[in-house]
Amino acid sequence: MILECSYCGLTGPSEEVELDSYNQGFWCGDCDSYTYFDPSKAHKFTLLLETKSNLPNTAPVVSSDIKFKKRLSCFRYPGGKSKMIPIIYSKIRREQRKQLIGAYAGGASAELALLEAGVFEKLVLNDYDFGIYALYWTIKHAPYDLIYRLQSSSSPTVKDYFHAQKIIKQDYPNCNILDAAWYTLIVNRLAYSGIYKANPLGGKNGKTSDLLSRWNPKGLIKRINEIHDLSDRITVLNEDACNLIEEYYWHPETTIFVDPPFVQKGEDLYRCYYKKQDHIDLCVLLESLHSGMPGADIIVTYDDDPLIRDLYYIPETETIHRYYSI
Repeated sequence: MILECSYCGLTGPSEEVELDSYNQGFWCGDCDSYTYFDPSKAHKFTLLLETKSNLPNTAPVVSSDIKFKKRLSCFRYPGGKSKMIPIIYSKIRREQRKQLIGAYAGGASAELALLEAGVFEKLVLNDYDFGIYALYWTIKHAPYDLIYRLQSSSSPTVKDYFHAQKIIKQDYPNCNILDAAWYTLIVNRLAYSGIYKANPLGGKNGKTSDLLSRWNPKGLIKRINEIHDLSDRITVLNEDACNLIEEYYWHPETTIFVDPPFVQKGEDLYRCYYKKQDHIDLCVLLESLHSGMPGADIIVTYDDDPLIRDLYYIPETETIHRYYSI
């Protein structure tokens, strides 16, 4: 039998390749990549590139049999994925719906919506930013402590905002996990576009009504309770994303959602941003895992930057036009 590698195109007799023990495919003797005998059974690798549009409502409309709750997250984030949920859902195979891994949780709009809708049985929320991790950990394990603060505290002031921002910039010195969650929530809700480096809404000397325009304790409590109701199906982690991806890639019936920091303006938007080498390392990891062994499906979302187009060779790539303010 003559076999052809789906990656490098090398052809040769079956005697010259390494067959897997389940007789589902083989490893190429030249590039060491794995090819399925039946391509329909192959695990998937999808790259969604988000191109900025100056017009709102430009994201493609994708029909779905599920109505998603797009506003479960307590976070506000530039490039948040709430409008992308139907598109992401359309890329998920039924065979890979036992567990969803959110390697870069951030606002986790897509991950939480997919879990709440029953698309996945379990969800892993991971973020290397301690404040983001702290908020999810608190919602899962101690939601009523956070709710009590929202109910009993007076509305935050500009002074409170800058105090919380200072704590975050100093990497949460002497903070317990509840304090870290609280400071993270204050800054995210009161900052321009939720960016931790930004000035507060309305400016340093602005109106209180502008500052508090996105501070809605009742609404936040509702979201906290809704997420907590799902908490027995959620695992919250504070790990390096690449290490996490490599660990969970081998889990059966799993989809890994990879939403790394933007290439453009990443340093201005995130505490845990990526430099060029970090983006390269992530690409090498994802493509090596996908081409080298059967495993989890991978869905990656990125801003449409020449670096990413030059790096990624293997995944099925689709360009999505989106409106966002940064």
